[in-house]
Amino acid sequence: MATTTSVSPATVERNTSRRSHNNSIPSRSQSTRVKSSTTDSPQRSHSHSHSHHHRPSSRHAALEESIPQANYETTNVAQQSRKTSSRDGPTPSRHESTRSATSNHRSTHHSRHSNDMATAAANGGGPAPVVTPQELRNAAHRGKSRTTIPAQSGNWILGKTIGQGSMGKVKLARQAEGGEQVAVKIVPRGSTDDNHNQSQADRERADHSKEVRTAREAAIVTLLNHPYICGMRDVVRTTYHWYMLFEYVNGGQMLDYIISHGRLKEKQARKFSRQIASALDYCHRNSIVHRDLKIENILISKTGDIKIIDFGLSNLFAPRNHLKTFCGSLYFAAPELLQAKAYTGPEVDVWSFGIVLYVLVCGKVPFDDQSMPALHAKIKRGIVDYPNWLSPG
Repeated sequence: MATTTSVSPATVERNTSRRSHNNSIPSRSQSTRVKSSTTDSPQRSHSHSHSHHHRPSSRHAALEESIPQANYETTNVAQQSRKTSSRDGPTPSRHESTRSATSNHRSTHHSRHSNDMATAAANGGGPAPVVTPQELRNAAHRGKSRTTIPAQSGNWILGKTIGQGSMGKVKLARQAEGGEQVAVKIVPRGSTDDNHNQSQADRERADHSKEVRTAREAAIVTLLNHPYICGMRDVVRTTYHWYMLFEYVNGGQMLDYIISHGRLKEKQARKFSRQIASALDYCHRNSIVHRDLKIENILISKTGDIKIIDFGLSNLFAPRNHLKTFCGSLYFAAPELLQAKAYTGPEVDVWSFGIVLYVLVCGKVPFDDQSMPALHAKIKRGIVDYPNWLSPG
């Protein structure tokens, strides 16, 4: 029996081999998971799991070769020491988070939720169905699926797949009653990989981490209500899957827009940057940090406005409780993440915003190198070459 509530999406971790093209936008097949000096390879390759639209047409193929696209879905970007936990610091309490949000942004009408509330909320406020980890894994392998999703917002008829990733897929869906379209993120609640070298205990820990991350993202995105953030219509958690229903943004991906149009004129880039800054300011005033801002996580609506997506690595933050998860996409990651330093939160979003703005007006990433250690060194130094066509700062 599916139960429903209002909650949100989750990020897919991508890993593949990396190549450099003279600071052009990195390829979608490139790695974003690295150790301190070498790439980490495991299991995944991903085209685009959270983009709520179609890939660009074949007429852009030649341009895509000259400006490779990026598969920047995220994982750890720094090697963790044994003394440094891979988990974030304590999540701010409901009282602390609400007090912070109210003092900084009194117009918000949302209430703060703690991480564990998401699971209960997504299950109709009651306890979660009792399902063993092995049952979840077996269900994932059997591919339990449905053609309709009964939710509080109505019945939704699933359509074609518009995105695929290691943690799940994105399908187009239509409301049976009114015909409204949404993008549905479908995340299996059990392991879908066949890593026989992984122990059962490790698999269970991975499944638990995935469940917590998905529930946290769902809870956080439920709190968000901003014109430049992709909104969520509903969420359904069944015994075997999460179904997260997002507004369908059919104007395309910012990355595809740059590939087809080239670098943006500064006037147009200023419009987009104001919208991104507005969305980030809204998040930070409400004690939320995105931690995965990049070109591929920015969509463009039919009205020409941006929509930020993919809060799978987001978290709550508080000034006195530093975060210790070193995540994000390598090309957009702040130096402190590569140095495995604890951080408050907003500063890593601001750095990523700067990289995004550079890509908009230059059509390439500011830091790139065929050598991974050299790339890390460039990011840590922060020395950027600004093209002469840019207006003086």
